[in-house]
Amino acid sequence: MNRYKNEAALIFCTLIWGGTFSATKLSLVSISSCLFIGIRFAIATFVFVIYILLKNRKNPVSYPDWKTNKYLYFLAFLLGFWMFLGFAFETVGLKYTTATKSGFLTGTLVVITPILQTLFLKRMPSSGNLLGVIVVMFGLFFLSAESVGEDHKLVISYHLGDVLTLGGAFFFSLYIIYVDKASKSCPLDILLLSQTLVTSVFAFLLAFILHWTEFEPLFIKMDFRVMPALFYNGLISSVGTTFLQTKYQKGISPTRAGLIFSLEPVFSAILAYFTLEERLDATGLIGCSLVLTGVLLAELLGREKKF
Repeated sequence: MNRYKNEAALIFCTLIWGGTFSATKLSLVSISSCLFIGIRFAIATFVFVIYILLKNRKNPVSYPDWKTNKYLYFLAFLLGFWMFLGFAFETVGLKYTTATKSGFLTGTLVVITPILQTLFLKRMPSSGNLLGVIVVMFGLFFLSAESVGEDHKLVISYHLGDVLTLGGAFFFSLYIIYVDKASKSCPLDILLLSQTLVTSVFAFLLAFILHWTEFEPLFIKMDFRVMPALFYNGLISSVGTTFLQTKYQKGISPTRAGLIFSLEPVFSAILAYFTLEERLDATGLIGCSLVLTGVLLAELLGREKKF
């Protein structure tokens, strides 16, 4: 029952994340991408600080000493840094691609996570998980394919936004692995605060660097596009899902978590259909179906092995 509870919490997180693509895409015409990330996670940091203060007022908590537990704090910082890089690559990339395609390209983390998990944790994915990964890979192929010429030949087409989004998927895979590692040794409060604080600080720094290098101007218009997106992404997504993922992902393996998170592009495509009127063609629908099939195969057949 605990396993199903943990997985249900992560599926709910994935549904919320699916909505962030449309919300962010709508807002990026009124705010620079990294400034959006910085404000989003600054809101989340403020909420977590209030939460921790109120919690400690009722039940004071003694946190690990810095001098004797430097590794724990470094792990918490590293978790936040991988989160920052994932969101930075994904959000900047979203300016140059569609919300639907961004969601599905982010889904490649389901392919990357088992590879990194094998390298870092020496935990082999089961045959069921590998089968699920292969099916998802085929799904991502169809989702990235475009019909070209009179014979409608399928070719893989990646642009700047697509490449940046794939980079984000790589860093999110590292984040998933380190959540599994850090959540079993670091206090929940430290992990919650470190993730949002580190992401916010580095996002503000990157916003000024991109402005200085003239890659992306620094601007903001507090209009009807930005405010709802900041509320949704800052409170519902950043606060709610960070809390749920940090609390419940430790009950399942990184590979399984990655496969659940591969539902994110499916949710993003559905929500983008209604909010942005983005459409998937026949190959996109095939890819979406394959992603779902791969997740179900891994969920029904997957168990990890250690070596």
